[in-house]
Amino acid sequence: MAAGNKRKHLLIVMKDQKPDYFVYSISIKHLFQSSGPSRGAMEMRSLPSAVGQVHKPLSSPERIDFALAGDGATLAGVGSLKRTVTYDTRSGASSAGPELQHLKTGGTYVVPLGGRLYALNRRLTGSDEGKPCGEDLLPADGAWRGLPDPPPDFRYMNQFQIKCQLTAYFTAGARIWVSAEERGTYSFHTVRRSWRKEGDWELPFCHRALLVPELDNLCFGLCPKRRHLLAVDVQQSPPVVRYSWENTYPRWVHENGNLCGLMPECSLVYLGDGNFCIAWTVLMDTADGGRQNFIHLMAVQIIKTSTLSGMKQLRIVKRRVCCYKMPSHGLMAYVF
Repeated sequence: MAAGNKRKHLLIVMKDQKPDYFVYSISIKHLFQSSGPSRGAMEMRSLPSAVGQVHKPLSSPERIDFALAGDGATLAGVGSLKRTVTYDTRSGASSAGPELQHLKTGGTYVVPLGGRLYALNRRLTGSDEGKPCGEDLLPADGAWRGLPDPPPDFRYMNQFQIKCQLTAYFTAGARIWVSAEERGTYSFHTVRRSWRKEGDWELPFCHRALLVPELDNLCFGLCPKRRHLLAVDVQQSPPVVRYSWENTYPRWVHENGNLCGLMPECSLVYLGDGNFCIAWTVLMDTADGGRQNFIHLMAVQIIKTSTLSGMKQLRIVKRRVCCYKMPSHGLMAYVF
């Protein structure tokens, strides 16, 4: 995926008990400024008022997965019950899109690329036999269509077990690279509409990774086990981890003794100029004896340096860590 333009705001989509998804916009200026609280301090803030929301039917158990598309102008959402929704980040208006052909009950990797939107099933079960592993949408066409079948070993299903679980993906040029647990890594050429197997190895990331050409053309993502930031050379087969920054995991919350748990999903956003934001939803004890969800944001910058011998390398600079208090009805936050 090509690096994004330099941004000034983060978008937060919060899954809610109500049961709508609420959209927030926060400035990133304080996360990267040199003055302010020390790097070891816990900075606590409250979320601003929501700037919009994406409605869900009251009785629906639907899950919606989102991606930022159209150079940041649109949040595109794919629902587990075949709904497509779009949220205009400039006007705050949400609208319904064309219905998908198949349910996405195991969740979806929503991938904008080349003017199209791709919806890849994160999990395939026996009930998905004979159905495509994903779909694509060209807005001008106004309809979703199934993707061609990947190589046969991509999935093997029976009635009782999940036999294909996607673990990570990234985009490079016209290709979407995706790993399947215990299967290997495959790529889909979006112009030729054809699959190929890249190898029996899996990408060393958790969910979405980002290819950043200006940072030595490395791919940045979060480690699936330790959830800290990695920089990986994906031009090698299998990919080679060039940098592993373990201090990007929020250990300070553990040290303060008030962490109840990290939610299983996390977000990585590239903001341009080497700036990244890593986000987790964190459940913490509060002073009144209760528990509260927070959005834990860590801002880091990757800069190019040289050693005394002249060898070029990347160095990480941690900027700020900030926790945003979520409303009591907030369940999970996703950052874009």
